[in-house]
Amino acid sequence: MKIIRITAHIILSLTAAFLTAGVPALYVLHQTQENAPDAVSGASIKLPDKPSGEYIVLLNRSLHEGSADDWTAFFRDGELNVIFDDISCIAAQSDAPAIQMAERFRAQLPENQMRLRRENALLLASKAENGCIDAAIFSKETAEALKIDAGAAENIICIEIKGGEEK
Repeated sequence: MKIIRITAHIILSLTAAFLTAGVPALYVLHQTQENAPDAVSGASIKLPDKPSGEYIVLLNRSLHEGSADDWTAFFRDGELNVIFDDISCIAAQSDAPAIQMAERFRAQLPENQMRLRRENALLLASKAENGCIDAAIFSKETAEALKIDAGAAENIICIEIKGGEEK
């Protein structure tokens, strides 16, 4: 009688141990054998479509002394070198094409490297002309309507792009 109770206890303990540790282990091993992505690979996201039209990106050179050339190449050519510098981009609230282009730029960068903020168009134009921005993006139509003088501030780089490509 005692042997039957000991055997039942051992079988019950082994069954409980297998259910708590063995089943999850088998599940994980089965998942790694399939073509599932591993935990180290980065997430792939679908980039938004390149919006058509012409755009002006204003970049403050004094805030990006070491990386201004890299940011210029990124905005102009879409060339993504490793840039160890964060950027804050501002677009006008009423400028939907510029916001769409800024979202595309942001999607190409690592997460949280580019912060996008929307602001009143007149206030943004004033800040851009006085060099009080990090980066700003305007559609050509909005820039012409606001009469933005890109050369007003000496430390501002004016990058003209057309449909995401060099003009």
